[in-house]
Amino acid sequence: MRSPPRRYPASENPLRADESWYGWDADEPDNGWLLTYVDVLSVILAMMVVLLGRMAIEQMPPAIAQEKLAPESEISAEPILATTLDEAPVLSEPEREQPLQPPRVPSREERFGALVAQRFRGEVTATQKDNGVSIVIPGVILFESAKADLEDSARSMLTQLVEALQEIGEASVSVEGHSDDRPIQGGEFNSNWELAAARATMVTRYLLSQGLAEERLRAISYGQSRPIADNGTLDGRAANRRVELRVEFLDSPEVIDVVDTDTRQSLADGKEHSL
Repeated sequence: MRSPPRRYPASENPLRADESWYGWDADEPDNGWLLTYVDVLSVILAMMVVLLGRMAIEQMPPAIAQEKLAPESEISAEPILATTLDEAPVLSEPEREQPLQPPRVPSREERFGALVAQRFRGEVTATQKDNGVSIVIPGVILFESAKADLEDSARSMLTQLVEALQEIGEASVSVEGHSDDRPIQGGEFNSNWELAAARATMVTRYLLSQGLAEERLRAISYGQSRPIADNGTLDGRAANRRVELRVEFLDSPEVIDVVDTDTRQSLADGKEHSL
């Protein structure tokens, strides 16, 4: 019968006597490789931080990137200059090279309208049109009711109007007579058209006597066909009884064209009566 194997203490075990020769202890293993692994990861993490920071700076605008990369001494030396440049207006190249624009010169129509508004203060209205200026004179200023003889005050007013016109330049003038829609009961004229025609003719003759060229004047009667207000009211009928001057300034003395576009259309339609 075999005897049981002898048990030795760990310190006296002959099989473990030379374990120190391998450089490690079987009961206490060496984990030094973990430290090396951690060092490698730290190096990789540091490199990633540097690369990400560099990429962030490259994506910034040039001015901000230069400020981020500049040494602290250079940044601290520039606050006064930076403040001055920020306060100064920055002009683009086209703005620097663009010459100063001369002041706008009012057109003859604008100047004539301003003269009329200044001298007549609302009694006579001037409206700028595409092809000239329209001057509206209420009939009550020029004539008595159902009459075609100019009042003395009307002659003075027309004289001032001619002076204002001559100050601006050569122009063709179309004198248009208008009336309300109320039928004429007796008197010198048989219809509103005849009354408007006589009034337009009378104003035209006076303008001719004040020096306006004959070839640049004409008289037209529209009667009641072109109202500007409601004939159902007293004020509307008073506004429709008027004389209107259509003024068209000429480019040169040789250009004589006294027929405007509206008149040509009216002639084509057969709706205008001209004297």
